[in-house]
Amino acid sequence: MERYLSVGEMAEIHNLTRQTLIYYDKIGLFKPAYVDENGYRYYSSYQIPFLREICFLKAAGIKLEDIKNHIKKRDLQTAISLLEFHKGFIDKEIERLKSIRESIANRLAIYERASNFQEELSKPIIETFPERHVAFSPYSGELKKEVLHLTIMQIWNTLAKHEIMPSAGFGTIIKKDSLGKENILEGAGAYVTIPARTEQIEHIANVVILPAGEYVCMYKYGMPYDTHFLYSLLSWIRENNYEVAGDIVDACILDTTFYDKNTEVDLCQLQIPVRKAAKEVIGS
Repeated sequence: MERYLSVGEMAEIHNLTRQTLIYYDKIGLFKPAYVDENGYRYYSSYQIPFLREICFLKAAGIKLEDIKNHIKKRDLQTAISLLEFHKGFIDKEIERLKSIRESIANRLAIYERASNFQEELSKPIIETFPERHVAFSPYSGELKKEVLHLTIMQIWNTLAKHEIMPSAGFGTIIKKDSLGKENILEGAGAYVTIPARTEQIEHIANVVILPAGEYVCMYKYGMPYDTHFLYSLLSWIRENNYEVAGDIVDACILDTTFYDKNTEVDLCQLQIPVRKAAKEVIGS
């Protein structure tokens, strides 16, 4: 006579709990061979391959409802179709996780950079940056904290619709063309950096390219509308025979979530693209 296996024995063979097998029975996924008059469940050894396959599919991340539908009409073609479909899902999930991993790495890079800023606070330094793509939106009205935060969140939400995690930095862009104007912030706007691995950038509105090259930089505690930092750095640029080569970046490094309620400004880094100024030719 065939020996039947109890719930406990069947569970132990497959490294499951008794409660899991009872649940599988209740949802119609895997039912016992018979139930005795006392309500005890018993399984046939011929059922082991079916439960083994269920365990494999579950471990692969396939939903129980999909496994249940598959087991009912299982054949070679349905098995291939189920696994091919799930493989496609896993491939997309891998790409999503890679994007999240890059986003975390970007944020870590910003934080690690911030941990070394103290010696360079308020001092001009020259750094080289790669080309960066950012989503840009001009500020509406007078630039103040509320306008700044709302504009950044508008960009943030736009990128989220494209399934982009905006983790590579954000801040303000000040237009080079406004440097000689009475209002140096005319035309300024918020930006959020688009991660380097992002595909189909052309579908994102208002993408601006920050060119690769040398930037004169300065860490400062102050918001973009605290323009005395900018004027100070522009003076240093002129005095050291440089000229501004493009739009100015005021990058937020650590926002006020890192400080107590008495601190109302961010740690930022001004980044001004420069080139050596042309030497004047003295006539004879």
